[in-house]
Amino acid sequence: MLNTPTTAPAAPAPNAEVRVDYDDEGFAGWVVSSAGPYAPVWCQVEIDGQHRASIRADEFVPFIGEHHNGHCCLNFSYRVPAYLRDGRAHRVQLTFTFVQDGTTVRCGLPVTVRTFGAASRHPQAGYSVCRAQDVMAVPADIVEAEAWTSPVPAILFPEGPIRRVWRLCRDADGTVLSGFPHAEIVTHPPALSFLTDVHVRRSTGAVYVPGHGVWQDSCYLSDSRRIREDLERLERGDLDVPLIERPVLLASTALNRNYFHWVMDILAGVHACARLLGPPPPLLTPPLASWQADSLRLLMGEVTYATPAEEADPSSDLVRCRRLIVPSQLGGVGLFPDGTVTDLFATLRGRVAHDPQARRQIFISRRDSDCPRITNEAALAVTLERLGIETVVLGERSFLEQIRLFKEAELVVGAHGAGLVNGGFCAPGTWMVEIRSSNYLNPCFYHLSGVCGLSYASHVETVPHREDGAENAASFEVDIERMVGLLHRLPVSCVS
Repeated sequence: MLNTPTTAPAAPAPNAEVRVDYDDEGFAGWVVSSAGPYAPVWCQVEIDGQHRASIRADEFVPFIGEHHNGHCCLNFSYRVPAYLRDGRAHRVQLTFTFVQDGTTVRCGLPVTVRTFGAASRHPQAGYSVCRAQDVMAVPADIVEAEAWTSPVPAILFPEGPIRRVWRLCRDADGTVLSGFPHAEIVTHPPALSFLTDVHVRRSTGAVYVPGHGVWQDSCYLSDSRRIREDLERLERGDLDVPLIERPVLLASTALNRNYFHWVMDILAGVHACARLLGPPPPLLTPPLASWQADSLRLLMGEVTYATPAEEADPSSDLVRCRRLIVPSQLGGVGLFPDGTVTDLFATLRGRVAHDPQARRQIFISRRDSDCPRITNEAALAVTLERLGIETVVLGERSFLEQIRLFKEAELVVGAHGAGLVNGGFCAPGTWMVEIRSSNYLNPCFYHLSGVCGLSYASHVETVPHREDGAENAASFEVDIERMVGLLHRLPVSCVS
């Protein structure tokens, strides 16, 4: 699949299509808005006239019908607190909010009366969740947010409205292909949340807000059991944890060890804070691997940590912060705040020397991965090497060496995986060829290529759905002949 730019049609009139299904524990559903197939939508939840939660429809799922005009549906879910699962009738009001062409659009569903099951029927009690993107709490400017004048969380969207980039996927003969269920890339502004007097678990980035539960800025949270235990202990008041008085910046998530999420969530969040606030406050991080510490030094120079960056006593994993800044995360849908991301890659790329005459063509091997994906990788690598495409194992290279490698590349071939995020270090116009399975069409690297100006193509293998639902872990065999045919269609000297 090859992609070419195309002219964007006129922006549609604001509208949203919503489906909500209730059960005795809460509700779940999906929403499609006219803001774009991956534009996040926020849902304000009122029960019995009181605001209970702000949740974000941000969980990637494929489009579910032609009547959605190729748009992606975004899932949301909410489990009502145990004290509302009392078997009594409750009035529920849901209001959905999104940004379209710089304008905030709100649409509310009619009030519905629902009965939620008694708490005793659910022995595995859940936990309350509050979302970072509560658009009703956006402060006027960054000075107001930094003042921490209220215990109510202050949310800031400092980079303006969503940006739309139209980029149809086309084959060499001009035929529009259906490798992705959309024809555009949508970027959203990053958010910085200013929280007062909260508890944080360093190892997972879980933030606990008094009276509100766990602060959830993406669908990636740590173990539910640990969260419930933490909240129960906080409610009992039997926690004696270290207190950090000065402002700190959270640089931790439940996916700390994942290279993709470290770059796109942690590094991008730290960089966004630096761009918008100046030198960031001390970082609150998990214990860091060497490559993570190297990446922070490359980005920031001298790094100040709020707690030790090396392995620490487990008793210090949970801390209390008087003032905490939480950068927004991706939420699992491959949404990139493009100004922050492109500037992050440009900053890191500019600090690593390379050979400007190099024209490397590389194939990313996953032979060191727990999820190798391509069952005939060795045979594929031999064939690609005959075309002049060298095989590289990214886990054997330092962070700086990976940046240098991708700076010198004119062609990158690899299966869907975290290492492809290094494509952001490539020069604009570099070709990225992503090998994917039909049962997991996550668009994040297609999106990354568009934001960073790369040329993109994808090779898709038909893979049956897994009974366990772990589609991202599916292994498959690559049709090598068809793969070579795709490479020969690319305008790259070594394979043309």
